[in-house]
Amino acid sequence: MKNIIVLLFFLITQMVLCQGEQIKEPVKNFNKLWKVFDERYANFKLKNVDWNAIYKKYRPLINEQTTNDSLFTVCNQMLLELKDGHINLIQYGKNNKIINKGDDGSPSMFLQNFPLSKDNTPNIYQLLETTNNTLKSNGFLKLGVSQKGSMEYLMSKNYGYLRVLSMGNLSLSEYKKHADNAVKAFENLKGVIIDVRFNGGGDDKASFAIANRFADKKRIGHYKNERKKGTSEFKKLQTKYIEPAGEIQFTGPIIVLTSDLTASAAEVFTMIMKELPYVIVIGGKTNGIFSDMYNFRLPNGWLVTLSHQQYFSAAMNNYEGIGITPDIELLNKPEDIGNGIDPLIAESIKKLNKKSSRNDY
Repeated sequence: MKNIIVLLFFLITQMVLCQGEQIKEPVKNFNKLWKVFDERYANFKLKNVDWNAIYKKYRPLINEQTTNDSLFTVCNQMLLELKDGHINLIQYGKNNKIINKGDDGSPSMFLQNFPLSKDNTPNIYQLLETTNNTLKSNGFLKLGVSQKGSMEYLMSKNYGYLRVLSMGNLSLSEYKKHADNAVKAFENLKGVIIDVRFNGGGDDKASFAIANRFADKKRIGHYKNERKKGTSEFKKLQTKYIEPAGEIQFTGPIIVLTSDLTASAAEVFTMIMKELPYVIVIGGKTNGIFSDMYNFRLPNGWLVTLSHQQYFSAAMNNYEGIGITPDIELLNKPEDIGNGIDPLIAESIKKLNKKSSRNDY
């Protein structure tokens, strides 16, 4: 009896110690992950990835004794082969708490230069403060900001400035309201700067809601289609239009500021704004992730998302994995903070000063 008790204690102890290493049908989960991508992922050809070859590369690394942690590592490495920021692999623990999340497939040099940390090194908050100080020194005064800070607009004697930090933190009606308020304030100005350098995306509907306040007439904004499950074919191409909305539209010279942090719905915004003849883009190439995300769960409960659509500009250019190249390339550098000047704001004002009518674009 004593030996049995000792054995049970040992087994229970090992179960507790190895809880994070539990084995939950690793082969079944790996195969399900690979198969759903095989049936639905839209960009194998565009990314020049042989998915069958990827299976042969990673499947031998998994067997029935593979732990959860090892399975997660292998699956994450496999998905990184696609270099797609809309691919997510998320492991949940108790109370739906995220305990593991896969690496980002489309890293941002902008965030590497200006990380999210709030320490003494150059970071994104300090760059935002530098931007604000540059605007202030050029006569811009804050007029309005949304409750969650996603939208903020300022105005000088001649120009307006609209910063959109996210396309997903507000309701669609709130995006429309704040865009309307900004455009009404900008109505008689000579030009507007729209800053989406810090915008990682959200909902395309918000992108169009804002862009429509700057449209002169109905135009093709972009096209999109969706892969047919299990085939190499795609569903019928959809046409998305940009068109005037709201009481007032601003259709004078507009500069859109971008970086490689500008992603997803913020890239859609950039793409459709480029269809307007009075818009130029200054900054860095955008991130290159456009598709909506198809999501599913593996048998072990992990959440996975993937890109199942293709987006095209009005000229049928696909910028997935490439990003949108600005008309004028100009990147922020860490030393901008020490210098106290945001060169993209300075260049935008300089550009607007020289070209204050849409005919100059």
